[in-house]
Amino acid sequence: MHRKLLLILTLCSQSLIALSQRPDTLPVREAEHELQSVVVVGARMPEIKQRSAASITIIPARDIREMSQILPDMQAIVGYFVPGVPPTGNNVNERYNTLRGRSILVLIDGIPQSTPLRATSRDLRTIDPAAVERIEVIKGATAIFGNGANGGIINIITKQSREQRPIGGQTYLSYTDHDYFRRSQKTSGYRLSQQFYGQVGRLSYLVDGLYQQTGSAIGADGVYLSPRYGLGDTRSINALVKLGYSLGERTQLELMYNFFRTQQESPLVASGGKYLVSPRIGIPGIQPTEAIPEGLPYNHNAYLKLTSRELFAHTDLEVSLFGRGIKAVTDYRKHNPRSPRWEETSGQAMIEALQGGARAQLLSRLSPSSILNLHLLYGADLQLDETSQPLVDGRYWVPKMTSVSYAPFVQTKATLYDHLTLKAGARYDWIDVHVPDYTVLRNKKTDPLVQVGSGTLRYRNLSLNVGATYNALRAFQPFVSYSQGFSIYDLGRTLRAAKADVLSKIETDPVRTHNYEVGFYSPLEELFGSGTRLDLQGAVYYTYAALGSDLKSQSGFWVVDRSPQRVYGVELSAEATLNSRLSLGASFAALEGRKQLPDGSWRGYMSGQSIPPLKVTAHVSYRPLKDLALRLFALHTGSRDRFAPTTNPATGVSQYEEGEGPVKPITLLSLQGNYRLGAFTLGLGVENLLNTSYYPIQSQLVARDAEYTQGNGRMITLSLGYRF
Repeated sequence: MHRKLLLILTLCSQSLIALSQRPDTLPVREAEHELQSVVVVGARMPEIKQRSAASITIIPARDIREMSQILPDMQAIVGYFVPGVPPTGNNVNERYNTLRGRSILVLIDGIPQSTPLRATSRDLRTIDPAAVERIEVIKGATAIFGNGANGGIINIITKQSREQRPIGGQTYLSYTDHDYFRRSQKTSGYRLSQQFYGQVGRLSYLVDGLYQQTGSAIGADGVYLSPRYGLGDTRSINALVKLGYSLGERTQLELMYNFFRTQQESPLVASGGKYLVSPRIGIPGIQPTEAIPEGLPYNHNAYLKLTSRELFAHTDLEVSLFGRGIKAVTDYRKHNPRSPRWEETSGQAMIEALQGGARAQLLSRLSPSSILNLHLLYGADLQLDETSQPLVDGRYWVPKMTSVSYAPFVQTKATLYDHLTLKAGARYDWIDVHVPDYTVLRNKKTDPLVQVGSGTLRYRNLSLNVGATYNALRAFQPFVSYSQGFSIYDLGRTLRAAKADVLSKIETDPVRTHNYEVGFYSPLEELFGSGTRLDLQGAVYYTYAALGSDLKSQSGFWVVDRSPQRVYGVELSAEATLNSRLSLGASFAALEGRKQLPDGSWRGYMSGQSIPPLKVTAHVSYRPLKDLALRLFALHTGSRDRFAPTTNPATGVSQYEEGEGPVKPITLLSLQGNYRLGAFTLGLGVENLLNTSYYPIQSQLVARDAEYTQGNGRMITLSLGYRF
């Protein structure tokens, strides 16, 4: 403990020494080639992407807008554009949504959407794409935001007003059906969004509202898909308000509030389904009267942020207060005597969480000499969290847990000769989780009664990161990094299956990861002639965790597999502009995960819950006319078959363990187009252009009859936009 604290103090002292050596003036201009580069804010220290010593993917507004015309779903957008993230499974459950085989910390404007005390598996589906300006994905373990980012960070940045005029806005209306060439019933949906923005004096504002109703989902053969966790028959509402007030030339006060609701009320019920034989489908039916709509009844996010540039001595200040409340309702489960739960009763579970906190940070820019520039970021985070998992009938599956966390952090960056950038940082987390007295909700009435005494779980963790980039060569800018991640992995899942009556006897140790990465950026201009450009990006990585975070099935319920794990992989992406009319891009991502077996060998494989098959994407953009733009998207996933079925000695039946099912390849095409007519824009989006019949990879790997569902058939969206 003392050695860790000494290391933090050493980093701080070195930074303060550098601060005392700064001159009175600082360079006001970056290198010219960086003016065209993307500035990343998700790492808390705004910096040029190529100098970040990390693999970063930026999903800009254009990509979000165009993919939303095909499928307006955050997981679909992230799953297509981000190497290392599996494609969407066409359902709301994100249990198999990982980044490089590890957990993801999802943020909205820096506000955590993850609930580490009991995961909702709905982190990306907490906001509609209509409210999003861009998405920054920082891959690899990072502790700059603390608990949960073992695989990386997805920072969703909401829209904001950039207009100087008093009022402006845009209206968007779309109509969707799964196939206009068939007379399918109840499969149509619509989407309406309205946005106003502007600036009056010192006040800037943006108000954005969205209402969406989807139709029943059907597969390529015209059969209704299972509504369980589905995206069909879902009503969504999103409301975003953003206000900015200038207190002076250098000081800004900003208020943000976003509300999101999405709930499913389907005329269908799930039926049939036999893994590897026939799909689970939807048939007309009515849910039990005691069931309530599944989905998110609410997700509130709000912050009040004060920023001040040049507060003192080339130092910027940022202070923010934030709050968040979420309620997630899962599907209704009818009592099954073969796999009983909740003391042999039917029921429906919810997850409720209230989170709030404060952040304060200072960013100092220093220049001790003409060849050296320094940046020092330092501050602290405070967060409160109250999370529980009750049943709709009032019984608690997971008790109401309360956590208090505090974390000071420091991050330094030194740039030599404007070519070599060195980074180092540290964060120390103090987290106390109070668990009250509770009684484990038994599966069977005859199971032993387990009563757990109250107590406090204490987590103390130091996370370090170091990295270096070399930018002397415009055509090849390599980087190398080492970073540590820290995560309390879904604590409630462990507590609800407790076998001990004392909290200290329950296995609740956190997951700590060590991530090593080597990569490069290569922006090549004029490669194919005047006005052309080719951007290349690649990385290889290796991650080790002494305690794993995979789930394994025991008696039909998920429990955590703590076996040590290793993950290694490679990512490549390219974007090319061939002329003013034609551009194209592609990405490739492949990874593998191993776990240590009881005999000490590393012959075991991590399950498909963490490790997806390889993914290849490609897209072509073509502008045949000035006002007409077309874009074709292609997605291919490979196969992964690492496990053999096991035979039940009592029945003689062979079946795959959950999460270990074989995955077969998938290839899909989608089309998007826009035609601009003055202030109006006509749009077309076609998901699954060739009407391919397929099973999403999540449906294949989970190896459950109830989740063996096909993906969407062809789905066509017609839209009209108006900007004023």
